[in-house]
Amino acid sequence: MKFVTLILGVMFLLPAQNRNQEEFYYGVNGRPVQLKEDAVIIKEITHKSDKKLVIVTRHLTENGWETLTREKARAMSGGEWVIRHKAEKLFSKKFYRTYTEEKPGTYLFREYTDNSPIKKGESSRIFPLHLEGTHTEYFPGGAIKSISEFRDNQLISNQNWLEDGSPDIDTVFYSADREPEFEYGPEFFKSYLVQRLATSGWDISQIQDQVVIGWVVMEDGEMAGVRALQGKSNVLNNYLVESIAEMPGKWQPATLNGSPVRYFMSIPLNFVSRDVRFQDMGLTNGQLYYSRY
Repeated sequence: MKFVTLILGVMFLLPAQNRNQEEFYYGVNGRPVQLKEDAVIIKEITHKSDKKLVIVTRHLTENGWETLTREKARAMSGGEWVIRHKAEKLFSKKFYRTYTEEKPGTYLFREYTDNSPIKKGESSRIFPLHLEGTHTEYFPGGAIKSISEFRDNQLISNQNWLEDGSPDIDTVFYSADREPEFEYGPEFFKSYLVQRLATSGWDISQIQDQVVIGWVVMEDGEMAGVRALQGKSNVLNNYLVESIAEMPGKWQPATLNGSPVRYFMSIPLNFVSRDVRFQDMGLTNGQLYYSRY
């Protein structure tokens, strides 16, 4: 597919600003809101100069506002931006973004690394992106990961594929008015995994890894699509996937705009050498993994 790079100066991309810092507020599912008290996501943009920006994304937690990602954007020649993206507890990654103005107030953008495309789509804003229309996301190497539809920055639907090209679960959301709740509570979930590992024969004290397992809670509360998103050992990954897939109990499904929806969940499992316990173990929604690079 042919891409067109915008060859225009930086002054086109960044109109004159009356202030050095801006804040943009979002509710669930990327919904724009006017007031901070209605927000669950805040994007803070600091204009270091006409060629340098810092974009900090914060999300609302039980402990208040916490930093989710931090990006440094620098304008290059030919209208290209280089962006260094740092997500919580993950290494910094670098990618590039270019824009083409399709019509006034509408920009086609594409993101890519040195080796492969990341995503492309339409935005009504340069920074931060305000998503509209069809968006395509890619696996490393170029295979299509998802094709999603957005309206006013809100996810409407998506088609998803696995890296081998086989279909994945479609119309999965990553933010909702009410997140799924496990029938027996989070403490049962944790103790169940600890018990499975204790009786597995694994010498946990010799494992040093961070494994992330993800799955979808369907509209009826059943789990589907359990798989490892991160982890060095395929054997350990597969054991954890099997354990979670076999876990007793159901979920109360997520709801969005008053209706049950399919919802992506994940759990990070941090194995620390010589320490037979888990650190930072807790259920999370999919926002971190959905937006990382």
